[in-house]
Amino acid sequence: MIRLATLALCLLPFAALADLPTQETWPEARQTLTTADGLAMTYVEAGDPAGPPTLLLHGYTDNSRSWSLLAPHLSNRRLIMLDLRGHGGTAAPACCYGPDSLAHDVAQAMDALGLPQADVIGHSMGSVTAATLAAWHPEKVRRLVLISTAVEMPAAATDWLWANVPGLPDTIDPQSQFMLDWYWNPNPVPAEFIDRERAESAATPRAAWMGVLQGLTAMDLGKVAPKVNQPVLILWGDQDGFFDATSQEAVRAAYPKAEYQAYPGYGHNMFWEIPDQVAARILPFLDAP
Repeated sequence: MIRLATLALCLLPFAALADLPTQETWPEARQTLTTADGLAMTYVEAGDPAGPPTLLLHGYTDNSRSWSLLAPHLSNRRLIMLDLRGHGGTAAPACCYGPDSLAHDVAQAMDALGLPQADVIGHSMGSVTAATLAAWHPEKVRRLVLISTAVEMPAAATDWLWANVPGLPDTIDPQSQFMLDWYWNPNPVPAEFIDRERAESAATPRAAWMGVLQGLTAMDLGKVAPKVNQPVLILWGDQDGFFDATSQEAVRAAYPKAEYQAYPGYGHNMFWEIPDQVAARILPFLDAP
């Protein structure tokens, strides 16, 4: 009996994530919801259906697949990985892609899913969306994890984006130098993941490429952050090519009560590079009473 019980405990984490799609089957795993405003959104759900609900919001031109490396390390939670407006399988209207609009979509998606409250993890664009959601809809967010976040776009990153994004062709080559630079990481990332992620990013509609760029350029979360009263954990890699060390001074000033973790030697997508270590920092924070 003891041996059988031990075996069951050893198998539990694998059983809990039996529904996590592979990199190959990720597109077929997407489910669809429609918001009250009529936006058709897609998402992938995995983890423990009885676990604490956890909403994951991806970055600029990423999609729900962005969380596929981290998800196995969060298997005790009900994971809902959304495709934001214009990304993945979600519809791409001509407007609007600022953090306020994306947060509005997420709030309505939660309503459509019958999800009154969740812990929220956001990366880059998804992090500013998550912070805006927490500020404007505080009842919907229990705890907040912001990965590679900022309160406004650094000048160097903004200039690089405006020098490159408006001139992108309608059909982008995933192997173009721009896309290789877009998905540069200072440490190895599994090829079966990053090759698919880059190809899906290259297929992002122009409305989303430009809409997000315009929304981020106009972003000023310094006025939103003081309204975020939930517990906050901020994670940042010091090799981040978009949000530099100076930007993090503004982040720490905007969220003075937040827990803050830096990862020396890791980049903007550190949760792809070291998902086990990132999860080990996130879980105790989320599991706190």
